[in-house]
Amino acid sequence: MERRVGVRAWVEENRGSFQPPVCNKLMHQEQLKVMFVGGPNTRKDYHIEEGEEVFYQLEGDMVLRVLEQGKHRDVVIRQGEIFLLPARVPHSPQRFANTVGLVVERRRLETELDGLRYYVGDTMDVLFEKWFYCKDLSTQLAPIIQEFFSSEQYRTGKPIPGGLLGGDNGGTAPEPGP
Repeated sequence: MERRVGVRAWVEENRGSFQPPVCNKLMHQEQLKVMFVGGPNTRKDYHIEEGEEVFYQLEGDMVLRVLEQGKHRDVVIRQGEIFLLPARVPHSPQRFANTVGLVVERRRLETELDGLRYYVGDTMDVLFEKWFYCKDLSTQLAPIIQEFFSSEQYRTGKPIPGGLLGGDNGGTAPEPGP
């Protein structure tokens, strides 16, 4: 069973699918989730995943904002470069106009939850977060992003006291893995 795809032709055929807020289109969704993501998109949310993610920049450069050792840091991924993001590192892809990147993730175990988190400015203070079982990022992220934009946290810029561990922000964060 051959699964070859002409990448450039596939990207051109699907370029119209790279629409905000996520700007992605899945190519394969089996054990490995292979997607292309176009720009521009500037997002404030940070994604947290239990597994590693691979980023490859096909066209143009991108910035991957990460949170490491209590600090926000920008990782520049240039055209033609590949970057392996370790598991459980909060990250926020920033893509510029006329850019396309490949992202590879793995299928989640049924016991794993992904997180989508917003911080108060450049602090470590969590403004809003939602944990969910991720089956299809291309359909699941946009409603959570819209939920944030409709939230009291977005309107006020302040977290709801006690809300991060209750239903207001989507439930309790999972325990860290090994």
